[in-house]
Amino acid sequence: MGEKDGGAETAAAESGHALEVELTLGGDPAALDRGWRAAVPAGGRERARRLRSTYYDTGDFRLRRRGFTLRIREDGERLVQTLKSEGPSDAGAVLRRNEWSCPVEGTAPSLPVVQDPAVRAAVGPLRTAELTPAFSTDVMRRTATVEVAAPGRGTALVELALDSGEIRARNRHDTISELELELIEGPASALYELAMTLHASAPLRIQTASKAKRGYVLAGGEGYAGCKAPALALAPGISVEDALAAIFRACASHCAANHDAVLDHSDPEGVHQFRVALRRLRSAISAFKSVLPPGDTAWIEREASRLIDLLGPARDWDVFIIETLPAVRDARPGDDALDRLAAAAETERARAYEQAEALRAPEYTSFLLGFSRWIETAGWRIGADGAALDRPLADLAGCLLDKRHARVLKRGRRFERLSDDRLHRLRITLKKLRYAGEFFAAQFPDSKPRPYIRAARRLQDGLGRLNDAVVAERRLRELLHAHRDSEDRTALGIAAGQVMGWHARAREEVRARIAEDWHAFAAATPYWRAAAGGPNG
Repeated sequence: MGEKDGGAETAAAESGHALEVELTLGGDPAALDRGWRAAVPAGGRERARRLRSTYYDTGDFRLRRRGFTLRIREDGERLVQTLKSEGPSDAGAVLRRNEWSCPVEGTAPSLPVVQDPAVRAAVGPLRTAELTPAFSTDVMRRTATVEVAAPGRGTALVELALDSGEIRARNRHDTISELELELIEGPASALYELAMTLHASAPLRIQTASKAKRGYVLAGGEGYAGCKAPALALAPGISVEDALAAIFRACASHCAANHDAVLDHSDPEGVHQFRVALRRLRSAISAFKSVLPPGDTAWIEREASRLIDLLGPARDWDVFIIETLPAVRDARPGDDALDRLAAAAETERARAYEQAEALRAPEYTSFLLGFSRWIETAGWRIGADGAALDRPLADLAGCLLDKRHARVLKRGRRFERLSDDRLHRLRITLKKLRYAGEFFAAQFPDSKPRPYIRAARRLQDGLGRLNDAVVAERRLRELLHAHRDSEDRTALGIAAGQVMGWHARAREEVRARIAEDWHAFAAATPYWRAAAGGPNG
């Protein structure tokens, strides 16, 4: 995704309000140039110009915190002021965003920034004196409009903008090298068709951070933080197919929202939420298995599993360093062996995070583009039972939830006697039930899903803590093996023994509490059965 910094905004400037639908690809200049030549016919009409933009905000970045960016762009002799709403993406790498533009006379912002009372209320009160430059961009841009075939959906007009330049803020700078695709008219799937053509000509990558985002990071206004999945409320009576599209879009967008936090290594929540997004995706595929064509989603599941496993070590070391080790160090302050273990763990975490660079690889770009195109074109319809996809989701939800609930109860039999491995499998099964329970809750309007889902989440959290201890022990053994020939091996061995012993005692206490959570969950009434008039009511 990328912040549009010019291009087809003349219409927006004249009409005042526009909705952008765009996708941005990044790469080195040579690769982007090859992509450009693959899309723009030789001799095609191109326009080249220099665009200078200054972004304004209050000293405490109040506009940004309210979800807006405000800039004045110098385009030749014209000065255009643009306010943009930085809403979340709703379809993977494609960004849909509102903007309001108007010509201005000078380089200072003109207030009010927009006439719409609802937008002005969302922006909040502003005074001209409060607004100062936060950062600026200086871009050389080539633009061209191309026609793109969208199989089964006609054609679309897409504007390409090849940008090279720089972002500057507080004596810091960042390079701009990206190719933006903005939909002028036609289906959004055309953006993915074109992007895949460009990617085939030269290795590119999805650019999820806009110029505005990157500028605010340089200016110190924000960082790259992990994002939880927004609540997904499927409307009562929604069809199976519409539910499929909404859930898959939400999963793709959840991945894209955490992409930069993973690569920046700045917030451990990024890796965690990225893996959660992929697990929710796999859970959704499993939930809808009966209506999806056999084998149709194997490629999605395969790549999701690969990425989950790839980022697993980074997540494990995050948990160990942030949650597992501190309790022991707090109890034994100044322990040199524990200090050495902490340093060795940080080294292992850094090594694990190097694997996150896979998100820059062409394979990941191909996966995200292909998956997003599959969503936009309803690719699951090929070979599927159309009648099954068209029926109400509520017809499917109750039966599916019953099966998953029964599977959890079966895995949890004789709970107190379950081994660590069986508890791990119970946790995974419970997680799939909880995701499905959250997906389908709105299909039972007369029910009260919160108590049931709360009981499932509490049990899952407890099982997760037990699993963290098991994983920590495994990672510690790997660390000791890796340092078997180092001069710190004795100290590391002592510290690892202290951590394992500490958490072995804690695990017994946790197991006792989790047993109570298990019995509370097993006694909870599944909300879909309690719903008056529900499929199983």
